[in-house]
Amino acid sequence: MAVPLPINLDHAAATPMAPEVAVAMAEAAATAHANPSSQHGLGRLARRTLEDARERIMAALGGHATGIGRDRLVFTSGASEANHLAILGMAEALAPSGDVFFSRRDHASSVQAAMATVRRGWRLREMAIDDRMGTAAAAASAAVYEPHAVPSRIISLTLVCGQTGSIETVPAAVRDVSDVWVHVDATQAAGLMPVSFQEMPAATLSLAPHKFGGPRGIGGLLVRGGVPIAPLQAGPQEFGLRGGTEAVPLAVGFARAVEVAVADREQAALHVAALRDRLESELLAVARQAGIPAVVIAAAGRRCPHISTIAFPGLDRQALAMAADLAGVCLATGTACASGSSEPSPALIAMGLEPAVVRGAVRLSVGRTTTAADIDQAVARLAPLLAQGSGIVAVSPAV
Repeated sequence: MAVPLPINLDHAAATPMAPEVAVAMAEAAATAHANPSSQHGLGRLARRTLEDARERIMAALGGHATGIGRDRLVFTSGASEANHLAILGMAEALAPSGDVFFSRRDHASSVQAAMATVRRGWRLREMAIDDRMGTAAAAASAAVYEPHAVPSRIISLTLVCGQTGSIETVPAAVRDVSDVWVHVDATQAAGLMPVSFQEMPAATLSLAPHKFGGPRGIGGLLVRGGVPIAPLQAGPQEFGLRGGTEAVPLAVGFARAVEVAVADREQAALHVAALRDRLESELLAVARQAGIPAVVIAAAGRRCPHISTIAFPGLDRQALAMAADLAGVCLATGTACASGSSEPSPALIAMGLEPAVVRGAVRLSVGRTTTAADIDQAVARLAPLLAQGSGIVAVSPAV
């Protein structure tokens, strides 16, 4: 008997590469294969190709690539490295001490970078998450106006939480307060939501194209003109902020992926949101029939189009994810970077949700290539698991 093709409901982890991106990368690999730091003709061609890709990305994201005080786009290995460079790089360059604010809705790389600033003399400050909206907006606004604050403050914000899909609001008041530097992780947002660096009161912004049809192995950090930042791995490349030969074909793929995503973003967002809503509606109906009080996390607030975290109280998230995999449905128990861990989502715990809700929460995410038939087939495969509950009942009191 043929094994059914798996249905991908984990687009938040990585998306299929867009055909246009693959073509652009192949062309760049064939023509701009030289080292962009080389002074000969082929090296200059590679450099022009690299800088053209950089300018195209910045234009799509609302960065200023020319003029006095122009912004910089630093190519990195991914968003995780970009988050580290932003938070640790600013801490190193700004002052010998200060406060770093973060929340548990941030990606693990941002949290780890914030924690690493302690070794540089900075103080760690955790911001509370709203238990209904799943955001840290109120705590971030309070951090901006905090009385008797230390001279330098770095605030880490994640525009779209990869654990819940909730959308964060960046406090506009940052523009009016000195010595407050906001880093925004836009990795989950950039493919389906408008992102304008100039309109955002942020010092730095990170993203990676594999979240919206681009290649893996490359990311970017936008740095506002005039923002001080120190390298973590010094070298002559990338404005002296990162050593290592740039991967020109990856940069070209990055640029093409951004352009493709921006071109049909509004239509794609409507399409993806409709599929997400259909998935939620059908799964909640199946859960009700099985006597499971399923709930969509952070449904009371603004959410991105593609991510849905649904809790099935009474079931175990890890066992459910494994059973779903055997049934040919790919979903997640958290962000992909933490998928090897059995620990629950830090954001869900920080929201103060009931232990049974945290234990039974899984993340499902759709994308541009998802179809209505995929949704219906996925629900059909998951329905028996929810109805029977065989092997996926949560027996441990621990979250």
